[in-house]
Amino acid sequence: MRSGSNRESQLRRRRCRLKLLGLALCISTMDFLLVPGARAQDWQLVHSADRLQVQRRNYEGSELDEIRGVIAVEASLNAVMALLKDDAFNDQWVYRSGGAEILRQDGYASAYVYGVVDAPWPMLDRDTIVRFDYRQDPLTREIVITITNAPDFIPARENLVRVPDFGGFWKLRPQAGGRVEVIYQVYGDPGGLVPVWLANFAAQRSVIRTLQNLGPAVARYAGAHSPFVQELAAD
Repeated sequence: MRSGSNRESQLRRRRCRLKLLGLALCISTMDFLLVPGARAQDWQLVHSADRLQVQRRNYEGSELDEIRGVIAVEASLNAVMALLKDDAFNDQWVYRSGGAEILRQDGYASAYVYGVVDAPWPMLDRDTIVRFDYRQDPLTREIVITITNAPDFIPARENLVRVPDFGGFWKLRPQAGGRVEVIYQVYGDPGGLVPVWLANFAAQRSVIRTLQNLGPAVARYAGAHSPFVQELAAD
């Protein structure tokens, strides 16, 4: 009788341990799912020099990279916005820009813009149509300009590859001392037969060179002013 009782007791203890192990595994899995960013890939630094930092990470569901660049420039919010909105000057500072044209503007806050990317030989040049939407936080004065792809806004043009997927944002954060922190984050599929490694290399190079050019380019807009752009109040 005692032998049978011992076996039953051992079985009960074993079942209890298995239940506790299962519960522990369940809790562990729930913790992984609930921790913010647990499934997100961290940004990886690819460039750091002269107040410019550029990072990359895999764009969700793709082998292509998402790129983020951050730089501080000595300029006003109005000056940076004037530069970003000047389509005629775009090819003077945006890396490999073949020119830009505002197709439709809905007041100050929204515009559809056509752009050409001067691709290196033997690749065909690319063209893009994106919608820019502007908003400014009334308290912090931070500006966010979202970039939304609109490839079908106008028909395809001959001898150009229409970029099928592109998006991101510009973020302008005013700082003390007359500086603006500029964040430029983008992802894109260049379309056509382009190796992934080459597309990712080109994306990194584009963000690096564009933000390197931004500082000198924005100086020409030092006196710019718009009633739609409010500067951070001085302390």
